[in-house]
Formats: sequence, C-alpha cells, structure tokens
Amino acid sequence: MIQISERIQNLNESPIVTFAALASNCPGVVSLNSGSPGHGVIPGVQQAIHRVGAKEISVYRTPHYGSLNARNDAQQYFQQRYGLEFDPNQEINLTTGFTHLFHCLCTTIINPGDTALFIEPFFPQYEQPLALAGGKMVVIPTQAKHRWQPQPEAIKTALNHHPDAKMIVFNYPNNPSGATLSEDDWNAIIDILIEEMTRREPLKLSLPLVLIDEAYVPLFHHGEINEHPTFGLTLHKRLQQAQASELASLHQLMESVLIACTLSKQGTGGTLLGLGASKNVKLLEAMRIPQKATVINSNAMGEVALSAVIQPDPHKTIEWAGSLYESRLNQLALGLNAIFEKCNLTHSGETQLPPASFVSEAGMYLYANFSALKGYQVTADFREKLQVLADGKFNLESLYRQNQINTSLEVALWLLVAAKVSTVPIGKPEDCYLRFSVGLPQSVGETDTKMVDRQKTEAQGKQLISQALAQIELALPQLVC
Repeated sequence: MIQISERIQNLNESPIVTFAALASNCPGVVSLNSGSPGHGVIPGVQQAIHRVGAKEISVYRTPHYGSLNARNDAQQYFQQRYGLEFDPNQEINLTTGFTHLFHCLCTTIINPGDTALFIEPFFPQYEQPLALAGGKMVVIPTQAKHRWQPQPEAIKTALNHHPDAKMIVFNYPNNPSGATLSEDDWNAIIDILIEEMTRREPLKLSLPLVLIDEAYVPLFHHGEINEHPTFGLTLHKRLQQAQASELASLHQLMESVLIACTLSKQGTGGTLLGLGASKNVKLLEAMRIPQKATVINSNAMGEVALSAVIQPDPHKTIEWAGSLYESRLNQLALGLNAIFEKCNLTHSGETQLPPASFVSEAGMYLYANFSALKGYQVTADFREKLQVLADGKFNLESLYRQNQINTSLEVALWLLVAAKVSTVPIGKPEDCYLRFSVGLPQSVGETDTKMVDRQKTEAQGKQLISQALAQIELALPQLVC
C-alpha cells in the first residue's frame, strides 16, 4: 500500500473547499460560499481571448515567471493603480494565480519552525502553503468594535514578541470581513514598520517580509481613478512628499515589501494569473526557483487577460460590479438582522449585537456573527442527516457536545443541513462567525451574444439572496423555539 506522507495527512483542508464540496452534495442548497465573482468577464478580456489563434496557444513558450510583454503589462497595471514604478525585467513575477504566488513565497523564505504573522480574520488559503513549508502561524487579534481594523499597539506587540518572524501579511480590503484601511491607517502602519526597522538595525535583525495582498482592491474603486486608499498609493504619495531624512527609510522599507494582486476578482478567475512586485530583486529571483519546479511556462490566457485589463473599459464593468455587490450586501445584512430580531435573538448571545453589525462598503463578503445560536440544541433528525452528508469529512462524535451548537463549524453545518444555505466558518471557532459571499457566480445571466445581461444578473442575484433568507427564516424558529 502506498503511504501518504504525514505532511499531507496532517494538512487541514480549507473550509472554503470543504463547504463547497458539501454543498455540491446537498440538493436545493443556496451557495453563499464562493469567492468567485458574479459580474462576468470584462468584455475586452473576452474579445482578446477570442483573437488568440489555436497555433499561438499550442506553441506558447515563455519564461515561467511571465513573458516580457506580460511583465510590461504588469508594470503598467501597478503604475495605474499605485503610481509605483517596477522594473519588468527584475521586479515583477507572474504566477498561476495568487495561491501559487503565495506557495512560492512560503517555499522561498520559510524554514521549518519559522513564524509568520497574520491579522485576523484571515483568508483560510494562507494556511496550507505555510504549513507545507513547515511554518507556524501567529495571529494578531482584531475586534468587531474596531471594524476588524488592526490596532497599532497590537502590530507593535506582535513584532516585539516575534523578532524572528519571517513575514507579516496585510490583506485589505480584507477577506473575509470586508474591512478596509484609510490613508491614515496605512501611514500609521508604515510608521510602525520604519520604527521597527530602525529598532532592529543595531541588533542586526531584518524586518519581516511585508506581504500586501490586494486581491479585492478593484471592487472598491467606483470611478475613473483609483481613489480607494491602499498601501501602494499611500507609499507613493509619501515618497513624493518625503523629506530627505525619511526618504532613505522609505526606500529601505520598499526592499522588504511584496505587493501581490490577482485578476480573479475582476471576473477573470478562470485565467489564473497572480502578479507580484517588489524592489527586492534577490527575493523575486529566489521565488522563481520553486515556481519553475511547479510550472514550465507562464499562463497564456492569463497573460492575454492582463493585456486587456489594463485597457480602458467603456462598459465600466468593475464600477458596475462594485455597486452590484454593495446592493447585495445590504439586502443580505438587512434580511439577516430582521430574521434575528423576529426570533428575539438580536440581544442574545455573547456580543449583544445583530449578526450583521458591520457591513463593508463594497467587496463580496458579509462577515456575520451567529454566536446568538450558541447553546441551542439540535435534533436527532438533524444529526442523522448530517451523518449522511458529512460522514468522513469530520469527526462527528466531537461535534455538538450535549447536542448543542458551540462553534462556527457547527453553525455552518446546521445552516447547510437545516436551512440549505452554504456559508464558510472563518475565525476563532468559539466566536461563531460565518462568511457569506454575494459573488453568486451562479446568478450571471447572458444575452444571445454571450455578453452579461446586467438586468438579469441583478434580478437573479436578488432572488437567490431572498431565497436564502427565506430558508433561514423557515429553519431558525425550529432551532430556537
């Protein structure tokens, strides 16, 4: 018998993957767990892909870190969004999606036992590449009352307590909470990083790599210019205004920063392209080694998509997507809060808050608190149905101690089985937070010419959210009454 390595046996599966698989085996479920966007592809991308000939695809041979043409396009992408200049020859890597980029990064800088700092709540897909590299995760806490924004003292404490940390990750706009940072917030973080860099210099300690994961930034831009505050834009402005005394520190900080983007949230997830930019040439050269060990060529369709994404879009697809998701988020939040109020659950539980007490201004996710359901008992009939659906996925004997809901996983499983609504449990289990996605790729409607029918897409998305709310409203009284 073939023996599977302990490394793989002990690797936790992402809850996003787990609940997508469970939902696929649950008839009649409304899936609110997908991170795929539901606004369709930018028309220019579709047209660019259609222009590519079969011969071009079959003989496509480029460096595994991206063709020079594509890296030039990526240079324009970063310049458009942040005003930052990166050398396409040395300071940009293209990968097969963000997860591949993060895997290459962890393989490059993490040794077994090394620590990396993540701010909660965090994207679950970070865990697997870090674990495969042998790294350990240290979490910087945040709170709902602070709108899930990291507090400066918490960042300072983590850096002080873990001087050997190899990486700190900032993912804003955040997945799963939708939290955003202002220009003042980013400036405060830059100040902390420079202060930490200065403190470590006489100790001959390096600043951890600063990973800026900006996958969701495009969905927060609603105009012709990129008005949403980002690390890159803030740093660019600061570099322009810096006095000579600070300029050297800012340039030194840039050597420790890797900005990562993906095209997936712009409706081109199927093309799988990740973009990484850094002034640290040595880092990018080293990252190309594990990248070449996993792919031979760059992603042809991803490069084609990038060439179209950097062009003006007369259809204003992303601006429409931002308003589409904003409408869906508000519909879902208002609906959940009304259901909890109707069941007298608004002021119960540990938080004394409605489930949707924080609604992001844009993006695709509602991070909802279901701690009001803790302590309620599930029925024998529910447990039998769960046994059929999830046997082999979980240790069912460890769930629902005393037949009560106690964790976010148990809430998510109850919603899936009893209400037929699929979400993702993310965060501390005892806090009972679930991520609801309003991306709803299943709601995309098309015209006869295979273009997105916006009116139909809006209507079908609204209908799906209404259906999910109706199913929750029908199931919840049976649990709490």
